[in-house]
Amino acid sequence: MFDLRTRKNGRPLLVGHRGAMAVAPENTMASFEAALAGGADLIELDVQLSNDKEIMIVHDFDLAYKTGKSGRPDQFSAAELRAMDMGSHFGPAFAGAQMPFLHEVLAWAKGRIGLMIEFKHEPPLYSDDTLEERTIAMVRDYGMQDEVVFISFDQFALQRAKAIAPEIAASYVYIARVLDPMAQLSGLKVDALSPATNFMTADEVKRIQAAGLACSPGGLWWDYPLLLEWGVDSVSANDPGSINWDEIMNR
Repeated sequence: MFDLRTRKNGRPLLVGHRGAMAVAPENTMASFEAALAGGADLIELDVQLSNDKEIMIVHDFDLAYKTGKSGRPDQFSAAELRAMDMGSHFGPAFAGAQMPFLHEVLAWAKGRIGLMIEFKHEPPLYSDDTLEERTIAMVRDYGMQDEVVFISFDQFALQRAKAIAPEIAASYVYIARVLDPMAQLSGLKVDALSPATNFMTADEVKRIQAAGLACSPGGLWWDYPLLLEWGVDSVSANDPGSINWDEIMNR
C-alpha cells in the first residue's frame, strides 16, 4: 500500500495537480511528463468513463471549455474523446494533445512516479458505479497497488473502492469547515483525509494524524512554509518544478 506519510529528506510528498497544469494542458501526457521532470512524487489525475466504458483521464463534466464540444465525457465514445483537441485551449504548442486512457498512464508511470487517482462522479446524480471496479481491475492488472492512491469527494465511491481493494490506499477529500474531521470517517475505511487548505487548521492536521491517518490536503491556497510547520504529509502544486524546497525549508 502506498504510504502518504513517507517523507522525502524531511519534506512532505509533492503532488502534481493534474500533472503540471500551469505549464501544460491539464490531464495530458505533456502535463504528466512536466510533473515528473519537475520533481513531483505523485501525479493527481481524474478518471471518468466514456459511453463505451473506457476509463479516460479528464476532469471536467462539460467538455465545452477545453474542446469546444459540449457534453459530458460519458456521452461520447472513447474514439470520439480521443479525437478531441485537449491542448489548443492552453496554447498552439499543445494543439492536438489527446485525452489519455488510464491504461496508457499506468504503463507510463509504473516504477517511475506514484498516481493519485480521483474518481469523478457528476453531482447530483451518482454516475456509472463500475468506474471504481474497472479502475481497480486495471491497477491490479499492472501490479500497481502500491503505487496508487484513490481519492474522491464521493464517500460512496471510496467505500466501494476500499471494499473491493482494501490493499490500495484511499483518501477522502472535503472542502468545507468541519467541527470534527474524524466525523468524516463514518462508514469509511480510508487511509488519509484531504481537507481544503483554505479551511484547514493546525489542530485539524494533528487530529487527523493522531488517528493514524495521513493528512494530504488539497485546495487552491498553498502557504508551503506554514504547511510544513503544521506537518502535513503532502502538498500539491500546479507547477511542481517551481517548488524550491531548500528555500521553503530554510525560511
